[in-house]
Amino acid sequence: MLRVSKPAWLAAATASVAVSAVAQNDVSDVEGAFDRTPQDCILVSSIDETDAVDDQNLIFRMRGHKVFRNTLPRKCPGLERENRIAYEARNSRLCSIDTITVLEQRFGVGLQGGFTCRLGEFVPLSPAEVEDLDLQEQEGRRGRRGIAAQPVDNDADDAAAEAVDPAPAEAAVPADTAAPAEEVATSQ
Repeated sequence: MLRVSKPAWLAAATASVAVSAVAQNDVSDVEGAFDRTPQDCILVSSIDETDAVDDQNLIFRMRGHKVFRNTLPRKCPGLERENRIAYEARNSRLCSIDTITVLEQRFGVGLQGGFTCRLGEFVPLSPAEVEDLDLQEQEGRRGRRGIAAQPVDNDADDAAAEAVDPAPAEAAVPADTAAPAEEVATSQ
């Protein structure tokens, strides 16, 4: 009968687990592996911020720098435009079987519930994906604040217009229409 003392058995098991953990870390560092296992639920108390990417995708930023994308099974009208949601969590968790309600701003009334939509699974985003998402968000905000203008060459349009109507614009005014009187500024 082979007898192994507890300390020897425990030391061997601990060494095995430690070697396995080191090997896994080395593999994830080398291959850049990232655990994309979707989660059914997240803790409500860990949610730091939410953001609607579009009418079907929500980003949940968690305390501790984890970020999840939740793709809804169907589009949820008004989600991107309003970018405000309400939810009722059971057992302090928000799960893929739960629903969100878009909160719409109504003038004179305040916030009111809009469409209610079911959530999907919570898929972890890698740090690189979060960085890309942040860049897209910054570009989108800049794009919403201003209008991009590009110079237009009107010479071709002017030549085409002159070929169709060679008469100057003043001649197009009928003779019986009075021309506006010139205003003279007087100083006192």
